[in-house]
Amino acid sequence: MGDFSGPEVHIDKNGIWYADGVEMVNEEIIKLFASHLTKDDYGKYQINWRNQLYPVSVEDAPFFVQSVSEQVGQPMIQLYDGRKLPLPLGCIVMKENIPYISLFWQYDTKLSRASYCELCKNLIERDGRYFIRYGDNEWLIEEVERDRLERF
Repeated sequence: MGDFSGPEVHIDKNGIWYADGVEMVNEEIIKLFASHLTKDDYGKYQINWRNQLYPVSVEDAPFFVQSVSEQVGQPMIQLYDGRKLPLPLGCIVMKENIPYISLFWQYDTKLSRASYCELCKNLIERDGRYFIRYGDNEWLIEEVERDRLERF
C-alpha cells in the first residue's frame, strides 16, 4: 500500500458521509465508498480502493437504513448509500432504544425510526418475546444491556 493523503472521511450517527467536514452529496461516490468499506481486526473502518486504504471514522454504525419496503413477501432495506438489500436473517438488537442489525459485521447497521416503524407493522409476540415476521421468516427483537455490549 502506498502513502496517499486523501480526504478525512467521516460517517455520522445518521449515516451521513463527510469528506474534510463537508457533507458528501454525490450518491454514486457515496455508494462507491460504502461498497468498498472494510473493517480491520481492530474494529477500524477504511475504504479499500485500488490497493489503497483510506481511513474512515464512524460515529455510530457505518450503514444506515433509510427505508424498508416489501418485495414478494421479503423485507427489503434501502441504505443511505442507495443500495437495496434483503433484510438479513438474525436479530434486531435494541441498544438504548435504537435498533441495529448485522449486515456485514456485527451490529453494523442502524435502522431509522421510519424503517423500524415499517418493520413493526409485522410485529408479533410469542411467549413474552417480540418478533418481526414476514412469511416463514422471523427476526427476534432483542434488548441488549449496555454492559454486555462491545463498542459497535
